[in-house]
Amino acid sequence: MDTPKITLVNGKEITLARPTMKTWRLVAEYDEIDKSEWGLAKLMTEHARMIAEMYGIESEDEIDPADVLPGYIAAATYVINIANEKLNKLPNEKPEKAKE
Repeated sequence: MDTPKITLVNGKEITLARPTMKTWRLVAEYDEIDKSEWGLAKLMTEHARMIAEMYGIESEDEIDPADVLPGYIAAATYVINIANEKLNKLPNEKPEKAKE
């Protein structure tokens, strides 16, 4: 999976750093929130805040609004996939068959 990048409104491109446990926890906790009652303004603002946190951007106001939803999805997916990367490589032991 390619590392996500975001371009700020000033044209500066930032690449997402390899996530830490803190970043994974932020994404996991945010994704567990029920957002069904949120209006578009709150949804966009909170997604932009999460992008700023993940990328280390000083202010979410530096993010192009068109990049907020796809940018969050790309970054959050990357963070979750990195966390699962090694879990998929663990050996899977086969359970013993029951003796008859």
